[in-house]
Amino acid sequence: MAATGLATVLLIGVIALALWMLREFISIFAYVIWPLAIAGILAMLLRPLVVRLQEKLKLTRVRAILLLYFLVIAACLALGILLLPLILSQIVELAHAGPDFARRVFHYVRDVLKDYPDIYQSVKDYLNEKNWTDQFAHASGDIVTFLKSAPSTLRTIFELAAALAVIPIYLFFLLETNRDLTRDFRAQLTFLPAPLRDDIVFLTNEFANIMVSFFHGKLLIGLIMGVMKALGFMIIGIQGGFVLGMFFGLVNIVPYLGSILGLAVVLPLAYFQPGGSWPMVFEAAAVFAVVQAFEAYYLTPKIMGHHTGLHPLVILVSIFFWGEALHGILGMILAVPLTAFLVVAWRLLKTKYLPRHGSLTRLPFPER
Repeated sequence: MAATGLATVLLIGVIALALWMLREFISIFAYVIWPLAIAGILAMLLRPLVVRLQEKLKLTRVRAILLLYFLVIAACLALGILLLPLILSQIVELAHAGPDFARRVFHYVRDVLKDYPDIYQSVKDYLNEKNWTDQFAHASGDIVTFLKSAPSTLRTIFELAAALAVIPIYLFFLLETNRDLTRDFRAQLTFLPAPLRDDIVFLTNEFANIMVSFFHGKLLIGLIMGVMKALGFMIIGIQGGFVLGMFFGLVNIVPYLGSILGLAVVLPLAYFQPGGSWPMVFEAAAVFAVVQAFEAYYLTPKIMGHHTGLHPLVILVSIFFWGEALHGILGMILAVPLTAFLVVAWRLLKTKYLPRHGSLTRLPFPER
């Protein structure tokens, strides 16, 4: 028992150390990893389309990729011509409504605090203590700090622009290769026993299938949810409804994040915007409820086949865990496929190497 306990502690320590090292590595090389990760995901999603173009039109692989790039650029330009005026007008509308929105929130909070005289007086005294001289000094200090940080800010903007610009280049070379990556990977593991090598290759293929199925389904579901929310918000009269609906729909690539942020932003906006009211708040909440129900009971089963098999609490915990382990949004986006992959790995381990503990059950995200 003592040896088992010691082995367990050592295993947990090794895993924690590996996660810490991975987090630090991603933090240092984020601008290198992000473009590769995005290009890799896009390559897995677009490779079947490139192969189909190549076969149907009798094109070389390079010409098929260039045709795909042309179609994507043309589609983006067409959507831009159609939707850009609407998007810009709604962004301007939200910007103009900002001061009035802030004033309405301030007056509402003030009226609520008046019902609690002690709290209201404490807040009022605190605000009165902050005279204009102090405010000006703080503002001046903020301006100086911003100017001092301008070079690092410009560097960050440049690195981000360079990272975005290199994604199509990475994607081109990933799509262009005809190599059988599974066979190549197997060939690099010849030093391992055949059964173990087969298991590693199996897990690698499962991870690729999970990633493709997850992102293919989630992107499509997010787009549909964005359109539904945008139409719903525009119908009930939410300012900037189209922009907000599309944004919070697409953000749902991280489970629940789009809904949580959307409720936190749209419901107050529905009340405090000019013409806002409690009925509009309930209408906005109804839009969220209808879209979420449609996603849960129709879109996800129809597009992704079935749910991940993970309990909602497990999904929430995995989002925070991988978000911290992989340093931010990248971990949150990959949380569900990584957790589903760990479930697959555990089931394989339990079935093949710990046979007393049961049989392999259905794996999440089967190959499409």
